[in-house]
Amino acid sequence: MFEKVIINVGGQTFVTKRSTLQRYPDTKLANISETCEHFDETTEVYYFDRNPLIFQSVLDYYRTGKLHFLSNICVEQIRDELQFWEISTTDLGPCCWKYFYTVDSDLKTCNVIDKYFFQSKCFRYSSKSSLTNVKSRILNVLENPRSSKFALVWQIFYLSVVCLAILVSVIQSFELTGQNTKENKNVTSEEGMKERLTDHDNWIGVVTHVCNVIFTLETTLRLASCPCKLEFFRSFLNIVDIMSVFGYFAHIIVSAFPDSNEPVFIFSYALVILRCFRFFRLERFIEGLRIMLLSIKQSKKMLSLLILVLLISAITFGITIHIVEMNGPFTDAISSFYWALITMTTIGYGDIYPKTECGQILASVCATFGLFLLSMPIAVVANTFTDLHKRYCEHKCHLLHQNKGTWCKNGTTELVPIKY
Repeated sequence: MFEKVIINVGGQTFVTKRSTLQRYPDTKLANISETCEHFDETTEVYYFDRNPLIFQSVLDYYRTGKLHFLSNICVEQIRDELQFWEISTTDLGPCCWKYFYTVDSDLKTCNVIDKYFFQSKCFRYSSKSSLTNVKSRILNVLENPRSSKFALVWQIFYLSVVCLAILVSVIQSFELTGQNTKENKNVTSEEGMKERLTDHDNWIGVVTHVCNVIFTLETTLRLASCPCKLEFFRSFLNIVDIMSVFGYFAHIIVSAFPDSNEPVFIFSYALVILRCFRFFRLERFIEGLRIMLLSIKQSKKMLSLLILVLLISAITFGITIHIVEMNGPFTDAISSFYWALITMTTIGYGDIYPKTECGQILASVCATFGLFLLSMPIAVVANTFTDLHKRYCEHKCHLLHQNKGTWCKNGTTELVPIKY
């Protein structure tokens, strides 16, 4: 004769056998008795103030040994109930894995969106002196354009200076090219390069110096007012700003010595050109640009895998084409690697190409493999961008509900649509 057990969960009654509950002795229901706090002696019923919908799946687990849940129940609530009933998820059915574990990536995405977009930037300092108060205000002006109207005006002015500096560089390149073509036909290539990379004493040089002085002051102030220097140097844009400022002064020093070599001029000027990366400061205003940069950052593992596989494939195809086309244009391994990389990325300059039938077949395989190789990680990055953008829109809509109030005076719910 079996012992009947009556369990009331959230007002709903369930009837089972004691032997059924004893199948999993390490769980909560297997250890219930008439002396526990959940037993009502008057009705001889075990009462639990828990969710009855989830308990149906829990009781089915004791009966069948398989753990399944309805997809219309929140996973976080299911986990809380499983923790209460002391049931592990090791026996969760494979059909429920996607539904049960996808929420982890969704919560991670929501936390990332909340951290990068909706958490107010608060710069903490070790002391509360007047100097730290000034540093805090300066840093808020330089880093957070939404902190005040003056900060917004400064950011617009700063980006305007960046645009002006890049525009002046473009105008300078055209102007110097025309001067070298008309007047310096007999100048050597090294002297011509120094002429091109040296600022002239005209309005272009003046504007360039003024812009670089503004960049130097802005970078110096941000570095001086930042409470954590280590966090400052972890930022890619901050490193670019510092290298650009260093390149500006290095270019001035190198220009003062006419006997310097051409590579020194090129290297110093290349550091100055890094100021173009300051355009990425627009991510403070354009949420789409910030989401794009964030999606690239979140997909760094996949992108690293892409680069690794691309390099391995380029080396493999490069060595193979070098052996097959040794008597042709592929005379060395470097040119073979270059051809394989250009072919796999579907660029195909056509400066060097195989001429034998075996080489052409290999080139076809290389191009096809590169096409499949590039399509897979690009799809992953695109999905990451789409997911981040959707979560951002949902978070923004939720904040709009909180700010406006979800209930009207007549008791009806005010619906705010999500705009993707």
